Amino acid sequence: MAADAKNDAFTDEVFNYWIPRLVADGVDANDIVGVRAKVNDWAGWPEAWAKAGDAHKALAMERLAAGHRITAADALVRSSLCYHVGQVVAFHAPGRKAELQAMKVAAFREAAPLLTPPAERIEIPFRGKKLPGYLRLPIGARGPVPCALLVPGLDSTKEDFITVSEMCVRRGMASFTYDGPGQGEFRATMALAAGFEDSILAAFAMLTKRTEIDARRIGLLGRSLGGFYVIRAAAAEPEIAAVVAFGGTFDLSDWPNMPASIRNGFVFATDSKTEDEAKAKMGAATLGDCIDRVRSPVLVVHGRRDAIFKWTQATRVAEALDQHATLLMDDDGVHCCHNHAFQYRTAMADWLATTLRA
Repeated sequence: MAADAKNDAFTDEVFNYWIPRLVADGVDANDIVGVRAKVNDWAGWPEAWAKAGDAHKALAMERLAAGHRITAADALVRSSLCYHVGQVVAFHAPGRKAELQAMKVAAFREAAPLLTPPAERIEIPFRGKKLPGYLRLPIGARGPVPCALLVPGLDSTKEDFITVSEMCVRRGMASFTYDGPGQGEFRATMALAAGFEDSILAAFAMLTKRTEIDARRIGLLGRSLGGFYVIRAAAAEPEIAAVVAFGGTFDLSDWPNMPASIRNGFVFATDSKTEDEAKAKMGAATLGDCIDRVRSPVLVVHGRRDAIFKWTQATRVAEALDQHATLLMDDDGVHCCHNHAFQYRTAMADWLATTLRA
């Protein structure tokens, strides 16, 4: 591919998908502008974001030393987000990808006790290992509260769900998010494969035992591929009170037309060498064998311009759920409606709060 064509393809993907996603997830717009001004291809992406993350980390340490915990927390979250963005598609540099992943985890772990409300790190036993996650309780909670269990997607993680977590706790719900097989820090322990929903059920079971949480009012919110798995989890566990799936899918039939970075993401998450191997590890990957068992109310959010999971996937989900589904389709929405994030993320949080009676 000629250099100009390669740069044009990079620019198209950055502007059409990544910038809306980064803004939605809380990345500073000034960092985005700064990185984009310096980088014209994916090769330069990790280091540019690493430098931005380092700058936020240095500021956090300076402010923390001066006793400014709120600023330190915010700067550490920004640092974590920058490291996450730097590593997320760095398939060409696996060693650096692993380093930035670890730096992301460490920065957020430092931020966790400083957040308002704080985030408690919890490790859940799962298949002989421990799923890492964070629980946040709404400020001033009295008695058991409803909880939103947030499930990341193929390349999102517990740390970059912070904007949705904030929306939940501000509406009187606890939030819990974690890294499952193939995700974030847990990917090095367990790869993505068929049966991911079992990790959701393990997290749900843990939450039902927490005295601060009302076990009858726990809802799931799944992002992208996580939106697929929350529906599978709801089919297996009738006690799940509500489900939100945004940017999800009915199956993986769109695979051949997905962006290369997403197909590469499946190869990485499943610890495979080829796409065929990755697809084999994902199994049948369809809701067709379980969706008729879902009895919880489900909110399905999708964009008609989604380039990863086509909009017809959302209509298939909603039609199969029948009276249990509410479908929000945005004609201009990209994947997960990142380009209209405020409208739809608040809609999801409001719907969950209403449905769970927060």
